[in-house]
Amino acid sequence: MLTTWIVQTNVEPESTSPILLRQACAVEQRPFCEISVIPGCAALPTMPAIDGPVVFHGRTTLILRASEHPKWQRGIFFDPVDFQHRAYAAAYGDQLLNADARITSWEDFLREPRDPAELVFLKPNDDLKRFTGGVLSVAECFTLYQQLRRATRPINPASEVVIGQPREIDGEWRLFIVEGEVVSGSMYRPSGDAYLPHDLVLFAEHIASQWMPAPVFVLDVARVEQTWKVVECNCFNGCRFYLADVARIVRAVSQYQERETH
Repeated sequence: MLTTWIVQTNVEPESTSPILLRQACAVEQRPFCEISVIPGCAALPTMPAIDGPVVFHGRTTLILRASEHPKWQRGIFFDPVDFQHRAYAAAYGDQLLNADARITSWEDFLREPRDPAELVFLKPNDDLKRFTGGVLSVAECFTLYQQLRRATRPINPASEVVIGQPREIDGEWRLFIVEGEVVSGSMYRPSGDAYLPHDLVLFAEHIASQWMPAPVFVLDVARVEQTWKVVECNCFNGCRFYLADVARIVRAVSQYQERETH
């Protein structure tokens, strides 16, 4: 049976993922199903009757609720234990860009005596995308924390963050990996570029041969002083595609799911 793609369409207006996946599924002749998910909801919406392989794509609530469901979890490539900084550091060592970064809680970090103007690299330890990692001043970290505490789903003060030293990065790429093979990707910073250097692909596949958080996942890689470094892994089910070949990704992930079903 063909893989059905179940895609959340009530996402942020600037997201192109639903459109790209709809187009790719049409090209690859895979069934495409739209759903709407209430953020923070404790249960999935009414789901279509599907017996064959599935792949979900959407936001955190969809990923978490589907991963908890005995039937739908087969369409999610996510384990919260593996998709976090401490797992990447243990697996990749100094091949990880921020291997020397420290994991602490929001509350402990904000209690540390620091100059408000000091710059730090800050990101969530987990892959739930409550905020985007980056270089911020300590004062900006306080502001971000206050915003997250006022959100509809307030962040827990005990939730973990990764604190590291800011680094100069030449560029960053996103690579889509299925069973250890890079199937597509693109540069996303400082600009978009669909070209993938051959040595980047070799590096990413070497990294995947060492350890993978899931058979289908997304690997972000940076070039720092002409050296490739892993930035982080990402759950495929909620990723942005940038300039990657989405039809090729849909084909590879669908074929993987169809093989697994047999």
